[in-house]
Amino acid sequence: MKKTIITLGLTMLAGITAFGQEAQKTTKPSYASLGPVGGFGHSWMSNMDGQQFKPSAHLGVAFIYSRYEHWGWGANLTASHEGYSNEYMWGGDRYRRSVDPVYLRLAPRAYYFFGSYGDNVRPKLYLGPSVGVKVQEDQYTTNITNNTTDAVMATPTNTQMYRTMDLGAEGGAGVNVKVAPRTWLNLDANYYQGLLDVTKNGATHLNQNVRFNVGVMMGL
Repeated sequence: MKKTIITLGLTMLAGITAFGQEAQKTTKPSYASLGPVGGFGHSWMSNMDGQQFKPSAHLGVAFIYSRYEHWGWGANLTASHEGYSNEYMWGGDRYRRSVDPVYLRLAPRAYYFFGSYGDNVRPKLYLGPSVGVKVQEDQYTTNITNNTTDAVMATPTNTQMYRTMDLGAEGGAGVNVKVAPRTWLNLDANYYQGLLDVTKNGATHLNQNVRFNVGVMMGL
């Protein structure tokens, strides 16, 4: 996860620098924009006791089309680390278990922008569905009492907890800040609520997460 966070930060910095250097100096309106997006926050499961903070990050690309002053449509395609972390007692020892499924997510969105074309700062709201396909699942168990960790990478299919598909809805709010001609820094926070039972253990568990996101959108 630490490597994911570092990669996320370096990628976003590189994207900001590259897009700033290549911004076109023109006043011609640009209704479509494309750029990198990443986020970091906390994920958890519904109907599960003893949960702790579980780092949750995603990285990908975003597209927005806004032909009208206040309304826009778009989509994010990201690789998303989700899952949960909880603590439990077994054999007199305390354990912490983290399960980290990685989803390839497509999230179509409807946007509402405040302010007017030409404003340097424009608040926004967005809402839409999110479809996820699991591409990997890792599991980590730490014996807190003895301070030992057992990491299981790329968990075998027959022992995985998560199903392949997930479907939910997400909504968020944020602000777009113009940093160069036809180039916007996007900042927002969002909440995701899963709608499907994503585990195989018999109980109903839904994916949930909250994240803070940053992106750089370049007018096409």
